Amino acid sequence: MSKAKVIIVGPSGAGKTFLSNFLSDATEFSAGEYHPTQGVRIIEFEAGSDTGRASVDVELWDCSGDRKFETFWPVFVKDASGAIFVYNPDQPNHDKELDLWYNFLIGNQHIKESQCYVFAHHKPNTAGESSELSNSFSKIPLIHTSLEEESAEKVRREFNKFLSSLVKAVSSNREQEELSIMNQ
Repeated sequence: MSKAKVIIVGPSGAGKTFLSNFLSDATEFSAGEYHPTQGVRIIEFEAGSDTGRASVDVELWDCSGDRKFETFWPVFVKDASGAIFVYNPDQPNHDKELDLWYNFLIGNQHIKESQCYVFAHHKPNTAGESSELSNSFSKIPLIHTSLEEESAEKVRREFNKFLSSLVKAVSSNREQEELSIMNQ
């Protein structure tokens, strides 16, 4: 069975934990109270791939958006197969905070853009000024999420498609490494 470590990053209050719970079918939904993640929360589960073939063992790292945990970012990204950037486009400055994560993950070459996805997570009853992401994110797929009934399955399909692409990339990298070792 294939394995994937996926980190979910973004500003505090963006909906990372809510999405993590949804994607993993966790039952830890709070009754509307906001409890910020302290450091990181790791959820392990099995997910299907978009091809319907083999399932994937997922290690989902729900990372705190609080900057006081910034010194732990290298630990979060170590051995990560991919990253999901989450922000609430209805909140001011979420787009700018996401740039910090982009610069750390992609700017420092910890993860490639092809190993990333952006979830623009709209919370119920929020309608602020919609913020736009910087051009840095232009090559990363973006999906608008709200997890209302009509869009929830679309989010799950996109996540499974993302997992499949990560598994293919990891498998291809492993094959390249094996070939380079054999050719030495």
